[in-house]
Amino acid sequence: MSSTSFETINQLFLTAIDERPRPDAFLFKASGRYQGLSSAEALRRAAALAAAFDRLGIRRGDRVAILSENRVEWALTDYAVLGMGAALVPIYPTLLEPDIEYIVRDSGSKAIVVSTAAQLNKVLNIRSALPELRFVVVMDTVSATDGSAESWQRLASSELERGQDTVRSLRVRALEVRPEDTASLLYTSGTTGAFKGVVLTHSNIASNVKACERLFPLGGHDVAISFLPLSHVYERMLDYTYFSLGVSIAYAESFDALPRNLLEVRPTVLAVAPRVLQKIHEKVTEAVRQAPPLRQKLFHWAVRVGGEYLPYRLERREPPLGLRIKHAIADSLVGSKVRARLGGRVATVFSGSAPLARELAEFFWAMGIPIYEGYGLTETSPTIAVNYPGCVKLGTVGRPVPGVEVKLGEESVDEEGRAGREILVRGPNVTPGYYHLDEENRRAFVDGWFRTGDLGAIDSDGFLSITGRKKNLFKTSGGKFVSPEKLENLFQGHPYISQIMVLGEGRKFVGALIVPNFERLEADARSKGIAFGNREKLLRSPQIQSFFQTQVDDLTRWCASYEKIRQFALLPKEFTIDSGELSPTLKIKRSVVEERYRDVIEELYLRHAAQPQNA
Repeated sequence: MSSTSFETINQLFLTAIDERPRPDAFLFKASGRYQGLSSAEALRRAAALAAAFDRLGIRRGDRVAILSENRVEWALTDYAVLGMGAALVPIYPTLLEPDIEYIVRDSGSKAIVVSTAAQLNKVLNIRSALPELRFVVVMDTVSATDGSAESWQRLASSELERGQDTVRSLRVRALEVRPEDTASLLYTSGTTGAFKGVVLTHSNIASNVKACERLFPLGGHDVAISFLPLSHVYERMLDYTYFSLGVSIAYAESFDALPRNLLEVRPTVLAVAPRVLQKIHEKVTEAVRQAPPLRQKLFHWAVRVGGEYLPYRLERREPPLGLRIKHAIADSLVGSKVRARLGGRVATVFSGSAPLARELAEFFWAMGIPIYEGYGLTETSPTIAVNYPGCVKLGTVGRPVPGVEVKLGEESVDEEGRAGREILVRGPNVTPGYYHLDEENRRAFVDGWFRTGDLGAIDSDGFLSITGRKKNLFKTSGGKFVSPEKLENLFQGHPYISQIMVLGEGRKFVGALIVPNFERLEADARSKGIAFGNREKLLRSPQIQSFFQTQVDDLTRWCASYEKIRQFALLPKEFTIDSGELSPTLKIKRSVVEERYRDVIEELYLRHAAQPQNA
C-alpha cells in the first residue's frame, strides 16, 4: 500500500517513483505491440518538458491547456505542468472549435498541448482569436514547418541534450507547490448549459486519491487500462491512484480498439461507464441467443447459479458445499468465457459517471467480475461515495469515502417526495468554487455544504442511492414532477433497447425517444419474415411498433400514472460522441438531442396519449 503522507499531486508523483519504481509504470502501443515506460524515464521526460515550458515562458500559476486523447504524453504533460506550479486545463478532444476557443480564452491559458494533426488544425483555426496563447505544442510528428507549433518530442529531447539536471530542478520546484494551489481548471457543462470552469486544488484531488487508496487493495501486481477520457476527473483521479499504488497503466488506442486492447493488456483493474458494461452484456447475450439450445440452457443455468452464489460472496459467508460445486462448474464453463472478453484477469471494475442498473451489476458479479459502483462530480474531485471490497450493496453507490460528509437537503419535489432529496456534500475534496463565477458560487453552496443537484436517499446502513438529477426534473403541464433518470434506468440492459431519452417538460404526458438494439431487432425481424429495406422502414412496421409498446408498458407498469411513457418515437441511429449527442463520458446531451429531433418530438406530442395495455 502507498504511504499516504502526500498532500499534493507532485508529492504523490515523486513518492511513487522513489518508493514504488517499476519498469512498466506506463504501457503504450507502438510498432504493433505494447511497450513499457519506466518510472525513472517518466520522471526524466516530464522534467525535460517542464524545463522546455519554462524556457517558453510558463511560470508558476499559469494555465496550460491540453487537447488530447488518452496517451502516455497526456500523463507526462500533466506531471510536468503541475511540477512547475502551473495548472492544467483539460479539453475533451471531441469538442469543436468554438468550445475550444471559449475554454482557452476563459481560462487564460498561455499554451496548449495537442495530440494530432487534426487537433492542431482546430487550434490553428482559432489561434488569431486567442492573443494570450503564446505557443502550441503537438505530440505527434506533423508536417508543420511554418513554426506554428512546437514538437513535444523535440522540446523534451532538446532539454535532455543540454545535459542540465532537469530532474533535480523539477523536484525542487514541484515540492514548493502548496496543497491549496490550483492543480486544474476543468470545464464542465453536464448535459445542458454553458461551460463552467471548476477549480480543483492539489489538496482536493490528493485527498480523494488517499481516500480511495484505503478502500481498494491494489498494488504492484496490478495492471490498469485507461480509456475513459483523462479530460474528465474520474479517470484522471483513478490514474493518479494507480500510479501512487504502483499499478502499471496501459492506454487503450481508442474506444473502438478497446476489445482488442483488453486481450493484449489483460488488465486486472479498469474504470468504465455503465454504457460500456451494457455493450458487453449485449454482445454476450446476442452470442448466446445464436448458440445451440443446449449452450443457451447452460448459460442461463450458470447465470442462475452465479446469482445464488452472489449473496454469499458479497457477505463473505461460506456457501453450502453443493452450491460451491455447482458454482465451480458454472464458472469454469461460462464465467471464465465472459471474463476472457476482458482479458481474463479483471478483478476490479469501477463504474461511474452514470447510474448502473442493478440487473447489469448482478450479471457481471454472477460472472465473477466485481463491479464497484460509485458516485461523484467534477466539483468533488470526483468521488463522494463508492462500494468497495467487503462493503457492497447493489443498487446503491456505496458509502461516503473517508473524510467526506454527506447529508440530504429538504424535499424539493412533489408532496410525495418520490424523487428524493438533494445530496449535499462537505469535505477536503470539494472545489473552492467555479472560476470567476461569483453568482454560480453563491448558488452552489449553502452553509458550507456543496449542492450537488442530485437527488438521493441514505439507508439505515449508510449506503447512498441516487434517485434523480434535480435540474433534470421536469414538470408536466399537469404539475407533476418526473425524474427522467428514474425511468431511463428501467430500460438499462434491455435486450431490444440500446438507448432511451425521456421527455415531458411542460407536456401533457411523458414521452420518449428510443434507439433499438438493431443487431438483435433486425435478426428477429428476418426470422419472423418481416420485410424491410432499411431501418426507417423496419421501425415503421406495425408489428415492431406494437412490440416496443408492449416492452415500454411492461417496464413502466409499477410507475405512477403520471410517470408512464404514453408515446415514443423509434430512432434509426444511435446517439454518439461524434454526432455531439453524447458527452465524452457517454451521457446523453438532452438539449442537443431535443433540438436535433425537434420535429420528431413535436409529432410525438400531437398523438393521443395512449393508455398502457396493462394499466
